[in-house]
Amino acid sequence: MRTVIIFCLCLFTFTVQAQDDVNYTYMDSLFQQLPEVLVKGERPVVKAERGKLIYDLPRMVERLPVNNAYEAVKELPGIVEQDGNLTLGGRGITVVINGKVSTLDKEDLRTVLENTPVSRLEKAEIMYAAPARYRIRGAMVNVILKSNIGQKPALSGEVAAMYEQSRREDIAGRGNLLYTSRRFSADVMYSYGFKHTTFGLDKQSWHTMAGEVHELDLKTEAKGYGGRGNPPLGGGGSGGGKTLRLGADYDFGKKNLLSVVYNTQYRYGQDCTKMRGTAHSDKTDDGSRQLHNVTADYQSSFGLSAGMDFLFFSSPSQTFLQKDMQSVRQTLNYDSNQRINRWLFYANQLHSLQGGTEINYGVKYTTTHDNSYQFYRDGETGALTPDNSEKLLRKEYTLNMYTGASHSFGKKFSAEVSLAAELYHAEGRHSWMLYPTVNTTYTLADGHTLQMSFTSNRKYPAYWQLQPIIQYVDSYTEAHGNPDLKPSSNYSLDLNYLYKNKYMIGVNYNYTPDYFVQLPYQLPDRLAEMNQFVNYDFQKRWTIQTMASYKVSTWWNGRIFAFGLFSHDKNSHFHDIAFDRYKFSVILNTTNTFILSKKPNIIGTLAGFYQSRAIQGVYNLSPICNISTSLQWTSPDGKTKVILKGNDILNTSNMTTRLAWGQQRNRTEMNWDNRSFTFSFLYKFGGYKEKKRTDVDTKRLGR
Repeated sequence: MRTVIIFCLCLFTFTVQAQDDVNYTYMDSLFQQLPEVLVKGERPVVKAERGKLIYDLPRMVERLPVNNAYEAVKELPGIVEQDGNLTLGGRGITVVINGKVSTLDKEDLRTVLENTPVSRLEKAEIMYAAPARYRIRGAMVNVILKSNIGQKPALSGEVAAMYEQSRREDIAGRGNLLYTSRRFSADVMYSYGFKHTTFGLDKQSWHTMAGEVHELDLKTEAKGYGGRGNPPLGGGGSGGGKTLRLGADYDFGKKNLLSVVYNTQYRYGQDCTKMRGTAHSDKTDDGSRQLHNVTADYQSSFGLSAGMDFLFFSSPSQTFLQKDMQSVRQTLNYDSNQRINRWLFYANQLHSLQGGTEINYGVKYTTTHDNSYQFYRDGETGALTPDNSEKLLRKEYTLNMYTGASHSFGKKFSAEVSLAAELYHAEGRHSWMLYPTVNTTYTLADGHTLQMSFTSNRKYPAYWQLQPIIQYVDSYTEAHGNPDLKPSSNYSLDLNYLYKNKYMIGVNYNYTPDYFVQLPYQLPDRLAEMNQFVNYDFQKRWTIQTMASYKVSTWWNGRIFAFGLFSHDKNSHFHDIAFDRYKFSVILNTTNTFILSKKPNIIGTLAGFYQSRAIQGVYNLSPICNISTSLQWTSPDGKTKVILKGNDILNTSNMTTRLAWGQQRNRTEMNWDNRSFTFSFLYKFGGYKEKKRTDVDTKRLGR
C-alpha cells in the first residue's frame, strides 16, 4: 500500500526554486539548472538567539538519506540549492565553518562540505544578516563541528564512492584519515572525480543588420570530460579532478588553539563543441586548473583571533576554433591563462562584558595580483592577432575595518549591530563604502519568534569578467570582457515570523544598484551576438515566503515551501534597447520523507519543483519543474550506507528563453544533462568524526 501511495504522489508533487547570481549568458537569480533539494519534514529542534536561529542539525537529519554536511545544510528551513549554489529565501548565502569564512564557488563548496560526514556535525546557525565580525556580509549559515581536541589518542577514517549515470557515466570517490589526541589532531583528505558532460542549445535568431533581417537556425552540441570547470557561457561544464587537504590543530591549553591547513586542487578536462545550421563551427578546448592554498589561524583565550591566507591559482588552456559564417571561413588558435596571487591578513578582538554584552572590532586586508594573458593567432599563418591579445598586470586591494556589539534585553529581546568601513582600490578606481548591519530577535510568547534584520553588501566581479578581451565561442557567439564593470551594492530588509518551530512566514525587500549580469546583444554592423557582463541601473525585489511542516503518519512526513517574487529590472544605458521591466513569479516546493522499513533501515524521499514564468533583463523565461527521489539503506551498526538517487526523473527542468525587445529577436531551447541516477556507498571505521577545516575562497576565480 505504501508503494502505491508513493507512486501516486509522484504524479502530483511539484516545487520551485529561486537563485541569485549565476555565470551564464541567459541566467540570473531565477534561471538555473534545478538540482535535487531535500528538506526535512519532521519537527526541527531550534531556538532563537541574538538575531540567529540555532538548529540541532544532527537531530534534524538523523532519519533522512543524508550522507554529508552539504546534504545536511540543504535540510535547513528556507535553504535550497540551484546549480551547486545554496540560497536562503532566494538569495545567495555564505557558508561559515566554526565561525571561519568559507565563501566557495559552487564546485569547491560542494567538495569541502561533501567531504564532511554527518557524524561530525554539532549544530547550524542561520543569520539573514551576518555581523561584521565574520568579515562577510549578507545571509550566512554557520556550521558548527564537534571538537577533536581533548580525546584519547585514536586513528579513524572513512571511504566513499559514487557512480552517476546521465547520458554518460561519472565516478567519484574520497578517503579521509584522522588522528586525534588530547592536544593535537591531524587529518588527510583525498578525493577524485571524473565526469562526462553533454549539453545542447537549439537557437533561432532574427538578426537585423543594415535594415535587413537575417534568419539564423543554429544547433549546438557539446561534450566534455575530466574536471577543469565550465565551458564558455556556463553550459554544462566538466566537473571532478583531484583534491588533497592536509590539516593540523594544536591546543596550547586554556583555549589557545593554532590551526594550519594546506589545500591543493588539480583539474583537467576537454570540451568539444559543434555548431551546425546557418553557421558552422568546430571548437576544442583543452586545459587544466590548479590551486594551492595555505592558511594559518590562531585563537587566544582572551578573545583575539588572527590569521593569514595565501592562494595561488592558475588555469592555462589551449583552444582551436574553425568557424564558417556566410562562406567566410576562419581558423584561430589561442592560448590563455588566469594567474592569481592573493594574500589575506585579518585580526579580530571579542570582549564579553558584564550583563551579557559583547563588543568586537577588527580589520581585514586583502591584496591580489592578476597576471593573466590571452594570445590569439591565425590558424593558417600563425600571426598574432594584436587586437585580441592581451597580457594583464592588474593589482587590487581592499581594507576593511569594523566594529559591533550584541546584547540580550531580558529573555524576550536581543539585538546585534555592527558597522564596517571598506576601502576598495583597483587600477582607475578608489572608493570608500560603509556597511551597517542589524539583527534583532523578539520572543512574543512560547513558540512565537519574530526576527528583523537589515544588511548591506558589495559584490565584486570575477577577475576574468574585467579583462578587456574577446573570446570566440562559435561562429556567431562572442564573449566580451568589460573593464568598466563596477561592483554592485546591496541593501536588504527581512522580517520573519516563526511559529512553534514548524511554520514560518517572511517578507523581504532587496535593492541592488549597479547589479551586474551577462546579457546578449545582436551587433548592428555584423552577424555576431556579443555576450557581456553589464551593470543595471538597479534591481529591486519584493518577496514573501511561507513554510509549513506536516506529518501524515508515523512513516510519512514532509514540508511545503511557497515563494512569491516581484522583480523590477531597469537599465537605461544598455546599447539601444534600454529596458524597465516588471514581473511576478511563483515558486512552489514540497518534499516528502517515507520510513519504509525500520528493520532493515530503509528511508525514501520524493521532492519536486515548479517555477512560473519569469524575466531576466530583456529575456522571458519559460516555466520549469523537477521531480527527484531517493532511497537509502543503513546498516544496523550505522557504519555502512547505500543510497540511490534519481534527479529530474521526468526530464522537465530545461528552460526556453525568448527575446523580443527593440530589434533584438531570438529563441533558445536548453538541452542539458539534468536527468541522472546516482549510486553511492559509504563506510566509516574507528568511530570516525571529521575535524574542522579551513576552506578556500574561490568565488572570483575561474570561469
